[in-house]
Amino acid sequence: MEQKNPEEKDGWKNNARVAIYAMAGVYLLSLSYHMFKAISSTNGNEQLLMIVFTILFTIIGLGMVFFGIISGYKNRKEMRDGKREEEGSAGI
Repeated sequence: MEQKNPEEKDGWKNNARVAIYAMAGVYLLSLSYHMFKAISSTNGNEQLLMIVFTILFTIIGLGMVFFGIISGYKNRKEMRDGKREEEGSAGI
């Protein structure tokens, strides 16, 4: 039976965290889209607040999605490189 080192055990946690960030970003983007569609049915201060929060949710949502994609790519690359190093050192 092969023992996993602590870095491999924590790898899934990092991947899960990144995926949750990306999903939360997608949720914020969909929320901002629905708020944008509803702006025309509001008046006064409510309309101003909806415009501000639509822009805010869009910026934060895009940031979270891009962070999730980039961090997920980096995590996968590190895991792949780590496995290659282990295979290389095991063959010596």
